Amino acid sequence: MVPSYIQKSSKNMPQHIKDRTNLQHFIDISIRLTTEKEPQLLLDEILQVVMSIANSDAGSIYSITEDDQLKFETVINKSLNLYLGGGSDRFVSFPNIDLCIDGKPNQRAIVAHAVNSGKVINIPDVYAALPFDMSAAREMDARTGYRTQSMLTIPLKDHQDDILGVIQLINVKDSNNNIIPFSEELVTLIRSFASLGAIALTNSSLIKEMEELFSTFAETIAMAIDEKSPHTGGHCKRVPALTLMLADAVNAISKGPLASFSMSDSDRHQLDIAGWLHDCGKIATPDHIMEKATKLETIFDRISFIDAKFEIISRDLKINYQEQIISAMKNGKPVEVQQLERLLDTELKQVALDRALLQRINVGGEFLGDKELAQIERIAQHYHLVINDIRTPLLNDDEVENLSIRRGTLTAGEHDVMKRHMDVTKNILDALPFPKHLSKVSEYALGHHEKLDGTGYPRGLTKEQMSVPARLMAITDIFEALSAVDRPYKKAKPVSECLFILGTMVEKNHLDPDIFAVFIESGVYKNYISEYANPEQLDDVDLNNLPGYKPIR
Repeated sequence: MVPSYIQKSSKNMPQHIKDRTNLQHFIDISIRLTTEKEPQLLLDEILQVVMSIANSDAGSIYSITEDDQLKFETVINKSLNLYLGGGSDRFVSFPNIDLCIDGKPNQRAIVAHAVNSGKVINIPDVYAALPFDMSAAREMDARTGYRTQSMLTIPLKDHQDDILGVIQLINVKDSNNNIIPFSEELVTLIRSFASLGAIALTNSSLIKEMEELFSTFAETIAMAIDEKSPHTGGHCKRVPALTLMLADAVNAISKGPLASFSMSDSDRHQLDIAGWLHDCGKIATPDHIMEKATKLETIFDRISFIDAKFEIISRDLKINYQEQIISAMKNGKPVEVQQLERLLDTELKQVALDRALLQRINVGGEFLGDKELAQIERIAQHYHLVINDIRTPLLNDDEVENLSIRRGTLTAGEHDVMKRHMDVTKNILDALPFPKHLSKVSEYALGHHEKLDGTGYPRGLTKEQMSVPARLMAITDIFEALSAVDRPYKKAKPVSECLFILGTMVEKNHLDPDIFAVFIESGVYKNYISEYANPEQLDDVDLNNLPGYKPIR
């Protein structure tokens, strides 16, 4: 049904009332430009206003698609009681109109003429419009039983003179309800309202383009890190996905301490951007630290050097014992020869054992105990090489330090370098002039290494100083890292072990227990593993013995 608003014509109003009404319409729509978030609804309202002002029987609004076609957005016809698109609940089923046909400007549609020429087209009678091919209008009239006569077509231009769409009015009527041409005065008035429509489309387009630009920029940071470090780039892609999965679960919870938490579309969008940017500082982290798969790896794994040094030690042992064996044989001491051979065999076996020990320790997969530390120290003090008459230990101080790493593959100094990525991330995010609707991105992104007790970094925040999304991201960041299948320095852990580690961190007041409970009970971790990791990691989880977990009540 045609909106009742435009059924009320201004044709019989005194001129001064018409002027005042038109001015009020203009003011109202100008105000709506700053409040209406759906430009098509505002255009629909503008169409209704200009139809009322002009006492026009029909009107349409078209937008330009990416493939150079005109798409019907709103169609109104009072005589046919027709209202499609716009603020109605009825879809416009009319086909799109090509701007060009076979590479040439479309000559069959006035709206295409208006776009291709950029000019306002005012036709008193479309059936007598000799310069134009009006067969399309005649065909439409034949199908509907309507008579199209006067027509005004105005292209909607942005600030760069690019055309964003078209507004078209049909059959303006006088006070006696006779169809008349659009006067120049009326055209000027309607163009002023059409310019407001162009502003609405321009604002919407610019906002959309800026959002797409920034979102794509955030994703390209992950692409750049991916080129530098495939596993870290993968992490930057997976964390946003897991973060939104958990955020949606927390948003949906209707009981417990988080029942009052709600997340708007804007909050969700900011959280997504924060997920993409949360590790952007790793773009400045040295490759040999970020990709350090073993304890002795720098640009290459130095275990090969130690293997070579063990080979030299084995060779020197053999040469030394062989010289002694030859001397004993010359002196006729067969018993001494046997003793020397046994000692050589024993020492070579010990060399092989010590060599294998360092190769195993270099992997860094398990926690290094005091016993292994003592063995490293023994090896460092026991074995020496003589190269160019210079006696040097098998292991230098740096090799001892790296081999003595208790857990993982990074030394304390390398951990500090890795942690500095958060300082770089903070510097990058602080330098970005986030608009108001993205003002929370930095806070969300910088929260994933913070701990509830204030011992995290980079800002040492406590639970009370952190928002729910920031606390939430800390859990998703750690779970992704624990469950990841593409880390060069560790194997992917089963889910039960990942959750046990998370639960232990909850008990230490590092992670939020309420969000952890939602993470468990919502099954988010299962959905994530099935989609982004290896489903074989989904083993049985004993919730009764899971540290840090308390059911939501």
